[in-house]
Amino acid sequence: MGAHWSDAYVGKPYVKDTLNCGGWANVVQREVFGRDLNLPTAEGTGPHAASATIKRLKDDYAERTDDPRDGDGVIMIGRGGLDHVGVYCLIHGEPWVLHAMKRVGQVVRTRLWELPNIGLKVEGFYQWK
Repeated sequence: MGAHWSDAYVGKPYVKDTLNCGGWANVVQREVFGRDLNLPTAEGTGPHAASATIKRLKDDYAERTDDPRDGDGVIMIGRGGLDHVGVYCLIHGEPWVLHAMKRVGQVVRTRLWELPNIGLKVEGFYQWK
């Protein structure tokens, strides 16, 4: 695989309430795409806190698209609800998602079709506002 902007983020640390999935989406959007999203990064408490936050705020930050492009948002379902945010990457024509995973403690890049293997399902693709 040749160089892609996402290479610079793979392996970066997951940090609760700051550089989590939303935090890294903020960083990538600012550093690579020049957008200041200011996605909330506080994880809250309880098993469905992230789901409630994503559901409540997703339309404020992005618009759903059926034609995702490099850098668009990916909202994923895990643990029974909206649970995770990543950044869409198109690498040599193949769709990937760059995302920070708490359970592995770092930023990873996963092929879109492999997400179910790690307990995630795409809810939708979103163009940032």
